[in-house]
Formats: sequence, structure tokens, C-alpha cells
Amino acid sequence: MHNTATVRSGAWYGDREIKLRFPSDWEVEMLDQKDAPALTAAQIEQAFAEPIGTPRISELAKGKKSAVIIVDDLSRPTPAYQIIPFILRELSAAGVPKSEIRFVVGVGGHRPISEEEMKKKVGADIAAEYEVTNHNFLSDDLRALGKLENGTPVYINRTVADSDFKMTIGGIYPHSSVGFTGGAKLIVPGTAGFATMYYFHSFPQGRGPAVIEGDSDEPDRRDTIEMAAGLLGLDAIANVVLNSRREICGLFVGDFVKAHRKGAHFALETYTTPISETTRTESDLVVINCYPLDADAIQLDKALAAFSYFENAYTIALYPATDGSCFHGLFDRLDYKRYMQQKIERLPTAPTPEPKIGKPTQLHVWSEHFDRDDFYKEYPSSLLYRDLDQLIALMTEKLPSRAKVAILPVAGTQILTP
Repeated sequence: MHNTATVRSGAWYGDREIKLRFPSDWEVEMLDQKDAPALTAAQIEQAFAEPIGTPRISELAKGKKSAVIIVDDLSRPTPAYQIIPFILRELSAAGVPKSEIRFVVGVGGHRPISEEEMKKKVGADIAAEYEVTNHNFLSDDLRALGKLENGTPVYINRTVADSDFKMTIGGIYPHSSVGFTGGAKLIVPGTAGFATMYYFHSFPQGRGPAVIEGDSDEPDRRDTIEMAAGLLGLDAIANVVLNSRREICGLFVGDFVKAHRKGAHFALETYTTPISETTRTESDLVVINCYPLDADAIQLDKALAAFSYFENAYTIALYPATDGSCFHGLFDRLDYKRYMQQKIERLPTAPTPEPKIGKPTQLHVWSEHFDRDDFYKEYPSSLLYRDLDQLIALMTEKLPSRAKVAILPVAGTQILTP
């Protein structure tokens, strides 16, 4: 007999359930976030009918001859395809010609997404009927908008900058340097040029994860992206909060600051995960399931902060990294084609050593697709496993017979609180 726990895995790649099997005498605790129910179509309609801090989109866009809708990529779990039809209805009511409505994937420094992935993000019918392009931060097809007060030069994708009406569809998730994603983040770094991105990632101070308002006299990264969006003239946002099943449970439409802040407060409430002192101090094993931010190989850090709450526990991270990409085009990796060519030309790696359990201070990662060389370059002191059942079986050799296990089922978004 086994204790079993079921978690979701593989956002964009099946959103399947996987079972964790533990010895029958282990005590298994699921640490669920507070969560929220999915919105109905009527509630989504209401969010567009009652925007936050702006007139309705159909009013904002009236008289505009062109529009651009910026969406995030598959590294974010945002189901943009569910929101787009409502926006197109608003733009049609405003009289914006269908032929002059374009979509830009605000990849920032991430890899470009494929045509098939565009269909996942915006919907196959939208991808067939509208122009959908990836932003390329190394392109010279940019508009120079000037400098911000903190010295950041602002270069923005030309399609975005030249459109009469500009809005973004994003998600609100905890983020280590801007508090929460969403808002104007699809402008900087999402559709910014290299110089802007370099300044953004290098000079302004960050705002910690789940911090809604900054407390510094100097502009931080959240302030920087909002100043840039103001300079550009971002008209509106549509930001979602997702529940533990990757369903839209909150939608915040309107001003890129006011709507974002209201959404961030809702996200903070939804993602909050109470943890007892007993669980924090007495757990022998902590399992973090990185869903729904588990698609590519550069988002793992977003869930690792959870481990800092526990004392002396062994750690397992469930991180499929299904698309296999570990590319972020700044600093040591600039060009995606070059990165892929280097992977092809890479010498064969040494044989994988016999799996074993490391120290409690080491991270043990189960991943079906995380490239081994990339993994050990990014996490040199951690350990990679392909067989989840084998990893848990190896843990039984290290842990006491009545081990206590704590599981975070959606650690990619969870915010732990005492």
C-alpha cells in the first residue's frame, strides 16, 4: 500500500495529472493555496463592461485606425485565447478595421515561439485570421522613445509603438524583481530592445516577490516599466489571475497601474498558502510542484523560494521543462539561433552517474525534459532525475520510517505565510 497524492503538471503540454506514491507509513500533507473558483463567461463580460480606471475599450479605441494586442509567451500559463474574443468584440464596436489589428508575442529575451505555439496561445482561428509575430529584442525594427528619469533608454517594437491603440493580455504571478508580473511588463521587457532590456535587468533595484508597492525613493523595476509604458502610451491591460487548475479566477481590465494593483491584491489573496510552525520545522521532505510555471527551463527559480520556509528538510522539485529550452537572451546568451547551434555541436556528455540522494541542502529535481548539460550549468550543486518513482524510493533510504512530507501542488504561484 502507498500514500498517494495527485498534482497537475505540464502547463501547455497536456496539463495532466501525475501521482506521487509514498510509503504507507509516511505522513503526507498537501499545502493548498486559498484558491478561487473559475469565472463564468458573464463575469468576464462584466470585467470588460466595468474597466478599472479607464473608459470601456470600445470607447478608448473609438476612432483608432490600428490596434496591437501584446500577449505573453508559453513560459507564462496565461490562456490569452480565452480573453481575445472579448477584446476583438470591443475593437469591432469601436470601428477598428480587422485588417489593422495585430498580435505581438512579448517574448522579451526569451526564445521566439513557433507557429504551433502561437495557435496554443492566441487560438488557432485567431492565428489563421490575424498577423501574429514574435518580438525580437535584437532587431533594429524599433522606435526610440527617449530616456526615462533614471537613465533607461526606451526602444520599443515598431509594430507596438506605431499602433494607434495598444493593450496587453498578461497574467499576475509572483515575480522576484517586480513583485508580480502583469501590468506594463509586456512593454518592458516584453517588447523592448536590447539597450532597454539591459538597463532594466542591470540597474534599477528590484521589488521582492509578491510585493505590491515599492518603498524606495528611487524608481525600481516596476516603476521603470510603468514609466516606459506611460511614455509609449499603453492604453489598457487585461490581466488574469489563475486558480490551481489554471482556470481564470480573476480578470482585471483597464489602466495599466490601477487594474494591475487591484489584480495583484486579488492574486495575493488567491495564492496565499498558510503553513503551520509544525509543518515548517518538522517536515522531513518538501515536494514543490512548479506548475503552472513549468513549461520552459528558465522558470524553476520562481518556485524555489518556498524551500527557505522549511528547516533541515530534503527537497524535491517537480519541473518537467517540457519545451526543453533554457534560453534567456541576455548576458552570456544573446542569439537564439546561436544557442541552438551550440546545442547541436556540443560534445556528447559523460554517462549519467548512478542516481543517488544528496544532502538536505541540495535540490533534487525530477524533470523529463530539462537538458542535462543546461541543468548542471544553471544548478551545479543540484541533482537531476528522470524517474520520479525511483527518486522517491531513494528518499526512503534517507528518511525516517514515519517521515513527514509537505507538498506544494502549485508552487509556481504559491505565497507561503505563517
